[in-house]
Formats: sequence, structure tokens, C-alpha cells
Amino acid sequence: MSTRILITGATSGMGYQLAVDYLQAGHVVYAAGRNQQALNKLGRLGAVSICVDLTDYHQVMQVFGDIDALDIVICCAGVCHYIDITPDTSVSEPSGCNFGFDGQKIMHTINTNLSTLVFTLEAVLPALTKAQGRVVALGSASAYVPFARAEGYGSSKAAIHYLMQTLQISLKPLGVNVSLAIPGFVETPMTDHNNFIMPFLQTPKQASLAIRQGIKNHQQIIAFPKQLTVPLKTLGILPNSVWQFVSSKLYANR
Repeated sequence: MSTRILITGATSGMGYQLAVDYLQAGHVVYAAGRNQQALNKLGRLGAVSICVDLTDYHQVMQVFGDIDALDIVICCAGVCHYIDITPDTSVSEPSGCNFGFDGQKIMHTINTNLSTLVFTLEAVLPALTKAQGRVVALGSASAYVPFARAEGYGSSKAAIHYLMQTLQISLKPLGVNVSLAIPGFVETPMTDHNNFIMPFLQTPKQASLAIRQGIKNHQQIIAFPKQLTVPLKTLGILPNSVWQFVSSKLYANR
């Protein structure tokens, strides 16, 4: 029997690969995103394509509110912007010498990554409750330990970790299951701009397989690859001086 699946951020990266893989397995896929060309490709594969700005509350409530029942919702939409703080006071900034600290860029990253998730959750909760379904959100291994340059991205992912793990408790009485996917580095258009070493880099196919297997096995936490996520999680519980030393070395070698 086919499963009814909504995927946000389905027009790029992990979201796109998940949509393709679920379609090829014969499931009903609602693919949501802003890239119309990618949506057209998914539509030709059989997806129900939904062009929507996921940061627009009213759009999200309107387009997702019409879906009757959903077995799985996978929230993949998000952005990543790094900032570079420098002690060089000669660096000219639009608002004066702020040492590269860009509050607007940080808040854009946080607002985008959180709003696309929470707006979707509000809109689809009735459909998930009706089907006694599962919602999955993408966190990040970067939330385990603080990394310089990822102040905005890491903060947004840490918030998503807290939110989803809280919802594992609060949505249980409704019969809605909650999973948090915690990927390491995945080869996507987002990571194409990274100018540093990305250990244990995964392909979108590897990431899709890990997430789909985690969902099939009813995992609340889907962390992969273990070679990266386990050491980072371990670092996160060590004294501050340890992970600060590691992070500073990575920042210096960027």
C-alpha cells in the first residue's frame, strides 16, 4: 500500500533525492518548494508539485491545509549562511566597522530555517493526526558542538533539535510520531560553497537511504554517518576547552 508523503525543500539536495526515491518506490509524494523547474521534473515522475514560499505563513496554511491525510512529512527546507568575524578594523562594512558580524544574515538564517518548519508543522498537524503519521525534520551534526562561522546556521539547528525532541513528547498523545534527522556533510548545492574539508561527505543518495531506513525503523533520532556524528556528539559533552580547541583549529585552517 502506498504511503502519502509530503516533502518540503523538495526542489534541491536531500529533499529532491528523497522525493525521487519515494516516487520510484511507488508512494504518493507531495513535493513542495520554490524552484518551478525542479517541481516540473518531479511532476513528470508522478509527484503532486506544490510551488510555495515556505516562509510565508498564509501560503503554507492555504496549500497544505487542503491535504486530507499524511503518513509522513519530511521538512528539508533551509538555508546556510556563514559569517566571518575579523579583528581587522580596516575592513569596510556597510554599517561601519562591525568586524564582519552580520546580524541580519544571522537572523535571516535562523528565521528561514525555523519558520519553514514551524509553519509547515502547524498546517499539516491535522493531516498527520488523522493518519497517525510521522513528521521528520532535518537538524545537523553542527548543533552538537559550536563551530565558528556557523553562528546563525548552528543556532537554527540547535533550536530545531530542541523543538523536535520536545514534540516527541507533546505530540505523542495525538498519535503523531516525531523523528529528528541529524546528517553530517552531504553533497548538495548548499555545501558546494563550503571552502573547508568536509569529512565523511555523503552523497544525496546515501543521505536519502539513511533517512528512509530510519523512518522505516521508527527511529526518533536518525544520525548519520556514525563516523562523524558519534565523535561530534562525544566532543559536545566534553569540557568547553576541548571542543573550543578543535573548533578553533578548524576555523584557522578554513
